[in-house]
Order: sequence, then structure tokens, then C-alpha cells
Amino acid sequence: MKSDSSGDCSASASFRSNDDSSKLLSLLALAAGAVAMPQSSNADVVYTDLGTNFVTIGPGGVASFLIDNLPGTAKIGFEAHAPTASSRVVTGGQKAGYVRMKTDAQSFVVPTPAGPTWNQIPGVSSVNGVIGKAYGNIRKPNSFIHLYLPFKFGNGPAPGNQVYYGWIDASLSNPLSGSSPDVTIFSYAFDNTGATIPMGAIPEPAPVGLLALGALTFGAKGLRAWRRNRPAVKKA
Repeated sequence: MKSDSSGDCSASASFRSNDDSSKLLSLLALAAGAVAMPQSSNADVVYTDLGTNFVTIGPGGVASFLIDNLPGTAKIGFEAHAPTASSRVVTGGQKAGYVRMKTDAQSFVVPTPAGPTWNQIPGVSSVNGVIGKAYGNIRKPNSFIHLYLPFKFGNGPAPGNQVYYGWIDASLSNPLSGSSPDVTIFSYAFDNTGATIPMGAIPEPAPVGLLALGALTFGAKGLRAWRRNRPAVKKA
């Protein structure tokens, strides 16, 4: 009886080990296959991340910068000006095609936190606007970090059949001392369906990307379970 019982335990352990090994191989194969598949993003949001090549427009950077990879003829330009010896400004707006910026009553582009859409942001639609201004001892607006500049554009020289909405992730350095203002652009995005994109919205992971992440997580758990449950090897 003892011998039979021992044999049953051994067979059970052996079967469980082989079964776990098969499951583990299947999980890892699924994970590897999912990672190997091309990854895509939500096609509604077209996102451009400048990464480490972010651009600063102003006395501390370049004199101008152009966003020229939008659909159609629209181009958004940023320029640093020094109208007088004691005043400096950085502006942004239409350089080609049809572009509008959301500005306030004083023609300043409205820096906006994440979340609101074009229609929820107070202000007017303008061909261009001032992002930062320094004159004498006055600075407008105050410095800000990673706020969004709302814009919209058409796919031709006029609004025509379709208008797209977007945002520009920017920071403004505009202290009382120094040769400010300096505007830094980190990224920008627009919704290619014509929907009013929330400020800061970026593409969502595609389902296949989530599948790969889930498979890798499940595979890691399977590996730990297999190691925990496998029988100990008896030394002769």
C-alpha cells in the first residue's frame, strides 16, 4: 500500500509538472507572438512628440519654428520679435493655409490645463496671438510649465469641408529679470476626425498592445507558479 501510494504521488507530481510546463510554454509563446506583432495606436489622435529635440523660441533659443506636418496646406509658425529696444514678444499662429488660435481680449493665446476642448475654453478665434511679452518691467503672462495652446486648422486655404482641432504642449519662461520671453514646445496633437480634442489627449494603446502586456504579465505569473509548484528534485 505504501509503495502504491508513493507511486501515485510521484505520478501526480510528474503530471502536474509537465502540465504546468506546457502551460508556461504556451503563455510565453503567446507573449512573444503578441510582442512581435506590429503595434498601432488610436487613429483618431495624431501625436507628435519632439522628445529631446524640443524647441525654444525666444532670446534663449531660435528665432522661429514651423509646424509643417499637418494635413493639407495649414502651417503654424512661432516667431520671436523685438519691436523696440525695450520690448520682446513671441507669437504663434497661421503661416499658411487656415489656422486659428484661441486668444483672449488682449490677443494673448490662452494657455490651458489638460481636459477642456476648444468650445469650453473662453476667448476668441484669431489668426495669431501673443504667447509671451516683455516690455520694461512688465511681463505678460506669468511663466507657466506644460500648459496647452489650443488651435484649429483646415485641410485647405479656408475652413472648407473639414476643420480639425488640436493642442500644443508648451512652457513659458518670462521672469522679470533676463532677456525673456522664451517659449518651449514639447509636443502637439490633433484629432483627425474633426472632433474637439481635449487638451493633452494622446493616442490610446491599441488592443493588441494591451494583449501583449497582459500576455507578458500572465506569462510572468505562470513562470512563478510553475517554479513554486514543481516538485523538488530528490538527490540519490
